[in-house]
Amino acid sequence: DAEAFRNEAITLFMAGHETTANALAWCWFLLSEAPEAEAAVAEESRRVLGGRAAGWADLPHLPWARAVVEEALRLYPPVPILAREAQADTAVRGLPVRKGGIVIVSPWVVHRHHDHWQAPDAFRPERFLPGAPPPQRFTFLPFSLGPRVCTGQHFGLSEAVVALATLAGRVRLRPVEGHRAFPVARLTLRPGEHLPLRLEHRP
Repeated sequence: DAEAFRNEAITLFMAGHETTANALAWCWFLLSEAPEAEAAVAEESRRVLGGRAAGWADLPHLPWARAVVEEALRLYPPVPILAREAQADTAVRGLPVRKGGIVIVSPWVVHRHHDHWQAPDAFRPERFLPGAPPPQRFTFLPFSLGPRVCTGQHFGLSEAVVALATLAGRVRLRPVEGHRAFPVARLTLRPGEHLPLRLEHRP
């Protein structure tokens, strides 16, 4: 109906705005401290795009940019806490959950769990490059999972890859000495109130 359509549209626009902006901020922060990964994304951008803006047709040819975005989503999931209402009496790992009870799932915790990831706190985009073993089921959920998966999942991911690849061939960002990024969880996960980085144009 009209109300459901409106709600889906609101979700889609949110996925294309605040969450994507936060994800890109974390991408640039992580790349500013990882020169090898930053160089790989920049080289890919120059080779594939040649200085032009990326488009949807370029997405299959930008594996490094996508891998950086997905690894940033793993380390700093835009929505770090998910709440779900139990539709029936059940149990989770032996703990009873009554119908109507609220279950909290934290992608932040799942994404950094030592049982599921090697060096879970390290920034390693190669985890998501083609040919790498895919994450185990239910261990990577930046957009949630199941029937309540984010409507804007594919749009938001594609938008972030296009933006990152377009800019990576033209500029690079460097950390500002003395500043530390500190994640702040509200509705979304932000790098504090600001994230100063030094912008340098590529020759």
